[in-house]
Amino acid sequence: RPNFLVIMTDDMGYSDLGCYGSEIKTPHLDKLAKGGIRYTQAYNTSKCWTTRISLLTGLYHIQSGRDFQHTALVSEVLSPAGYQCWWSGKHHANFNPHERGFHHFSGFLGGAINFWNPGNARPGEPKPGWGSNYAWAFDDKIIQPYTPDKDFYATDRFTDWALAWLDDASAKNDPFFLYLAYNAPHWPLHAHAKDIAKYENTYRKGYKPVREARYDRQVKMGLFDPKTAPLSDPEQ
Repeated sequence: RPNFLVIMTDDMGYSDLGCYGSEIKTPHLDKLAKGGIRYTQAYNTSKCWTTRISLLTGLYHIQSGRDFQHTALVSEVLSPAGYQCWWSGKHHANFNPHERGFHHFSGFLGGAINFWNPGNARPGEPKPGWGSNYAWAFDDKIIQPYTPDKDFYATDRFTDWALAWLDDASAKNDPFFLYLAYNAPHWPLHAHAKDIAKYENTYRKGYKPVREARYDRQVKMGLFDPKTAPLSDPEQ
């Protein structure tokens, strides 16, 4: 039986990936694309929660309902078939994952977080500059506010939880469905200093030149035919 890994990069534009012409380096996701299918004629929904609904149900949000109440989730189909189903990261819907086919859930229940500290100020540190104090769930344990250790960075921690589950599945040889739902690059756009430094000067030339260079790469990749799909005028 095949395993399933669904990664959601929240609110990311399709052309922000290197495999779709971006100036941003995304080697690991590009590798996945090279070994799979890269869609060149597809649509996605315009917001984060509507995309989540489509990924987990195969439906548009108007069919599913805001909180997935009118349909089954992928996990509710796979779990009875013997799959281990896990969800790491962002939730933002009014239901208990354990009641919808997931065996494990670790993450926050709201819409966006401070990537460094989503809770209260830690000893010796100032109050986080932006915070939401959403509840966090670790299976049946609810923590609100959740103030993690000083080494916490949401994107990395969500990945670590997912990798731990994968290690467990490998030891048991169970088929799995893993939904890895990042907050990034959804606001508040918190990144490691080393990652910011990589692109510190990339966008100083302005929106229009960056956009044109991205389109030129897409043409060379065969994503667009300039005769039938010329670059549109930039929105003001």
